[in-house]
Amino acid sequence: MGDQKSNNNLLSRYRGALMGISILVIILFHFTEDCQIYEYHYSGWIRWFRIHIGSSSVDAFLFFSGLGLYYAMKKNPDIGVFYRRRFARLLIPYVIVALPSWIILDEILEKRGMWEACKDFTFLSFFSDGDRWYWYIGLMLFCYLIYPYVFQIVDCATDAIDGEMRLLSLVSAITVLALVIELFEKETFSNTNIALLRLPIFLAGCFYGRSSYEGRTSYWKWGVLFVISAGLLMLLPTDSPIFGRYVSGIFNVSVCAGIAWIFSKVSYKQLLRVLEWFGGRSLELYLTHVTIRKFMKHGGYPTCYIRYELVMIGCSLAAAWLLHMLVQKLMKSIAIG
Repeated sequence: MGDQKSNNNLLSRYRGALMGISILVIILFHFTEDCQIYEYHYSGWIRWFRIHIGSSSVDAFLFFSGLGLYYAMKKNPDIGVFYRRRFARLLIPYVIVALPSWIILDEILEKRGMWEACKDFTFLSFFSDGDRWYWYIGLMLFCYLIYPYVFQIVDCATDAIDGEMRLLSLVSAITVLALVIELFEKETFSNTNIALLRLPIFLAGCFYGRSSYEGRTSYWKWGVLFVISAGLLMLLPTDSPIFGRYVSGIFNVSVCAGIAWIFSKVSYKQLLRVLEWFGGRSLELYLTHVTIRKFMKHGGYPTCYIRYELVMIGCSLAAAWLLHMLVQKLMKSIAIG
């Protein structure tokens, strides 16, 4: 199994805390995004963060999701159980939050009608109009749907090199698909690239899940990836969304690997508990955060202003806590744990 403090299961061991950090960074990203949109104090560290870090913490979520799914499938390979648990855990909070939100936005506030609300809720408008309010949920539904097949590809790899070649083949196929769509369907690419170009990082997490599960001793590779990705982000700016998305995703996950290594060397019990609390409610916090932010902006209270940002964060935390408890009760009531 190698050194327990430096093998590849470190990311799994601190997965909850790292997801907690990631959701906090996503909230910070939305703050910097609003500063750019409203041209308010968009300079200094805010501008640097928006350009170089951006929304790359979403990539960490996808990576850790893929990693966790491998452990879940190894623990219980029943595909029916897998689908019930994963879809229920994702769809219950989504329906509770998104259904009334879309109705309020489309039917009441913007007067676009119930058909538009239905299209938005079912993600049809994501492809046709590029509406990205809850895009992450749609992507995760797709990832859960394909995972049992991905698991077979991962688990059939004969060794680490075979696994890396399989991952490279899948990522190459997705990249070619993205390039074809960008070339011939620019509008479709513009609408969907935020999700399509993040599939590789999810697949990387799936393959790394096996490496973590088996406790392989190649953790040093994260240092190499950090140096390469940081250099590319700083030295080779590019307008290519494909290049930028891939590099920023690698950078973000490699930073998470560095943080996990630090956690393994120094005792941060209290900090870990706080971060794990956020990580355990990251889905609910994502849903409540983007929902409250949207309605505050619609009502003329943009969260680029600190006072509105603090109100949004406080309301999101309270709503996420309540939503998490409700979801847990509902899952228990329908015997899904």
